[in-house]
Amino acid sequence: MKKFILIGILAICLIASAQTNPTKREFVTWAKDQLKLESKNKYIDIGIDLLGEKLISSVTTQNDYVFFSIYEVKILNKEIKVVGLFNHFIPYSKQEVK
Repeated sequence: MKKFILIGILAICLIASAQTNPTKREFVTWAKDQLKLESKNKYIDIGIDLLGEKLISSVTTQNDYVFFSIYEVKILNKEIKVVGLFNHFIPYSKQEVK
């Protein structure tokens, strides 16, 4: 009986994860908002509002694994990796690319 309950809970979690796997558009919006949070300059904020979505979208690749997605942003000499899961984004790698 406990085995069926555990399997049921696991199935519900996997279904919820698949349904809340964020899209690339949601990631781009999140990344744009993060840039604006880090910016302390209103002129940079205006630039991010005008060009941010196109720029971020053009340098981002999404690997969709049904239950979660991995986003890789490569800009200038940096590579940032972010996991998208349950409509949230978790940065896990930031490194210099040569």
